[in-house]
Amino acid sequence: MIYPPHPHPLDFDWRYDDATAQALTTLLRDSPPIVAIGAPTVARLLEATGVDVTLVDRQPIQAARRHIVCDATDFIADRQYRTALADPPWYPTQLSSWSEAAARAVGVGGTVFVSVWPDMTRPSAAGEVAFALKGFSRWAHICRNVATLRYATPWFETVARKHGEGIELSRSPLIGELVRLDVRTLPPVGLAEDAVEQWLRFAIDDYQLAIRRRPGEGPMGMEPVLSADGWYWPYVSARAPGIDQIDIWSSDSEVARLESSERMIDVVRQALRVPDSDAFERALIDVPALLSWRIPRPPYRRLIEWQHRQ
Repeated sequence: MIYPPHPHPLDFDWRYDDATAQALTTLLRDSPPIVAIGAPTVARLLEATGVDVTLVDRQPIQAARRHIVCDATDFIADRQYRTALADPPWYPTQLSSWSEAAARAVGVGGTVFVSVWPDMTRPSAAGEVAFALKGFSRWAHICRNVATLRYATPWFETVARKHGEGIELSRSPLIGELVRLDVRTLPPVGLAEDAVEQWLRFAIDDYQLAIRRRPGEGPMGMEPVLSADGWYWPYVSARAPGIDQIDIWSSDSEVARLESSERMIDVVRQALRVPDSDAFERALIDVPALLSWRIPRPPYRRLIEWQHRQ
């Protein structure tokens, strides 16, 4: 089985710990067909027990046999599901859009299980959850505290904690609440998202590198982000100061600013196509700072390029 690469912070990729994934598998396995939105760990376990499950996740490498590769907000159910599990990023917009997509997939009479964040997440956390659930009550019966969800610490958070030195935004709660939504009527279709930026992604063995696609010519101009600790990003929150300055970002939480992202994309592509480590370093001679990042050297067992909105 080809397992996914290390989690990348752009995906808000916190994965359930083993006990939580097993408990969710037990909870869901008797109510197929199931759609798992942003929950690949549970999808793989359900598949392994022969349960009819479909994974919806934009990350293309998930080791799931039935995998619809798309953003949750783009998902249109390919058939009628009975049960959905959604694990959205812990922000109000994503909580609403992912829950509504799941509800449309299961239809009236179906059940959606969705994760929500604890009060400790941020000062506005409790109010945000209450507001979202009030909106859901227009189309679903709500049951709270169905289960406690626990998450494993991703490597990018380990790096952030080391370089954040106790900063609040350097750590996540790693614990959530499972909410059950019994769908009484279909939720309205929301407005289309505003234009968003594109990121190009490289999965290099288990390492991931993301480059924001911004127009611009001239030198690559790779420089540290002002809020970073050198090349390392000391935060795990989308509310972190200076996050919009990041143009290149790795799954090891290495970050930088670029003057020309398209030139960097060309240079990285060329470096990833060479046959050995010496040629790789020669290919990046114009960006020596990038050689200090933990990018694997060739040859590779896996090299995939893909793109997504953010």
